[in-house]
Amino acid sequence: MKYIHYLLMAVILTAALCAAGCSQAPEEAPPVTTSPPTQAPVETPSGWSLTPGPIGTMPAGKEVSATARKDPLNNIITVQFDGGKGMTFITKIQAILYSSDGRVEEQYIERPLSLGKSITFDGTRGAPDRVKILAYYNTGEVIVISDKVYQREEAFAK
Repeated sequence: MKYIHYLLMAVILTAALCAAGCSQAPEEAPPVTTSPPTQAPVETPSGWSLTPGPIGTMPAGKEVSATARKDPLNNIITVQFDGGKGMTFITKIQAILYSSDGRVEEQYIERPLSLGKSITFDGTRGAPDRVKILAYYNTGEVIVISDKVYQREEAFAK
């Protein structure tokens, strides 16, 4: 009698699985091709220049700010995210250093973004350095928000 109960339960379970479609082979999904996200063109050393380029226009209501400062004593360049109305639309901030000695370095301030979050570069002692700051929006837009040359300031200048 027990065997009949087990047999009946197995038949009911098999019928339920077949009715639910669990016995069919899964359909082959077509391969998904994705293109890499578009990156802002980074100037190569052959295009290296200490001359700042144009600043982009940020979308209305999505403005953000980031600033750079070169320390007069140790030549450390600090790039700091200052926030703005469009802070929630930004995926990352990119800073590119063009140093007087020919180096090109880039660093990112990644999400989660917060006011005061910063990155640092080693600047060139006694010479100007250019820092270009780009904002990457979640729509794919990349906007240059700052592009300036920073001179070593005299620590005790009046």
